[in-house]
Amino acid sequence: MPRLRFLILDCPSDATIAAYLPILDEHNVTDLVRICEGSPYDAKPLNDAGIYVHDDMKFQDGTAPGKDIVARWLDLNDRVFYGSGETEKCIAVHCISGIGRAPVLVAISLIEGGMDPLDAIAYIRKARRGALNRIQIAFLDSYKKRKQGFGAKKPPIKSVGAVSSNSVGDSSQQPTGSGPGTEKKKSGFISKIFGKK
Repeated sequence: MPRLRFLILDCPSDATIAAYLPILDEHNVTDLVRICEGSPYDAKPLNDAGIYVHDDMKFQDGTAPGKDIVARWLDLNDRVFYGSGETEKCIAVHCISGIGRAPVLVAISLIEGGMDPLDAIAYIRKARRGALNRIQIAFLDSYKKRKQGFGAKKPPIKSVGAVSSNSVGDSSQQPTGSGPGTEKKKSGFISKIFGKK
């Protein structure tokens, strides 16, 4: 059964992209979503490594994505996680620092996969300290899941990875998949107070 697997990055540059390639390969990244403005680095090394780079999901820093971007993101999730028999594929996503726009998209997927919005926010913040601002948290807390969900069955949630350019060679900073919501939805005290299910 497919699992949702994501790797949140800070933005590489042409000078650092080569250091990211082994990590992307290690996590079996097949697609990378660039949310930052412009094209901060040449995508050719990624394309040469078999990683498809998506530049069609950009939105303004500090904000939440519009419906069209959410739809494209979820379509990508469906294609990557249900498009073939491979179960260990991973989507990498980055904005500039990997603490705003990229975590919002991953949180949407975690919510679609069965996590409570506040649990998804807390889970991402364990991997990306300082992630998500008030606007993005309010958006996620009020986010409504699609009626059809992911694929035919909802996959268990595997992990949210976090790589920064200053620790790109240190994979020990990657979460191992343990913690809230990694295999099933858990309701925390905060989510019960606010009546989330």
